[in-house]
Amino acid sequence: AAATPVSEPSTERVAAFIAAHGLDAEIIDTPDGVPTVELAAIALGVDVDRIIKTLVFVDTADRLVIGIACGTGRVDRAKLAEPAGTGTLRLAPAPLVLETTGYPPGGVAPVDLPDDATVIMDERVLLQPIVYGGSGTDLHMVRIRPHDIVRLNAARVADILQTP
Repeated sequence: AAATPVSEPSTERVAAFIAAHGLDAEIIDTPDGVPTVELAAIALGVDVDRIIKTLVFVDTADRLVIGIACGTGRVDRAKLAEPAGTGTLRLAPAPLVLETTGYPPGGVAPVDLPDDATVIMDERVLLQPIVYGGSGTDLHMVRIRPHDIVRLNAARVADILQTP
């Protein structure tokens, strides 16, 4: 996996965001695709806990709540709703994810998210010095520091995972 120029519009958007904010982050090309956490970890040569997912939910008033968690954990919607200050959450349908974030489901970047979204990061993500998340397609990942994700999204940090 090597950093390379990218030509996907959504991935270019992430690269532009990184440059505009002077982040210690980079887009990594994964030419074989990384449709799962396990395959992403193998492609990047890192532990699965370093792979994060950015999931988009909506509440009953259609407000966006975005959960960011280590890829192997399962987000508990009730635990996510509490710090978001809302009630019932459902996973946003694919067309809404694309319309509101500009990214397809599975490729949602952990930065450059909608200003009106409430972003909650699972506390376990902060245990990692560097994480790898979606970057617009399953052919690219973004390497980024969890603290930058929190800062740039004004994210709240909480335990949002299901108990194993």
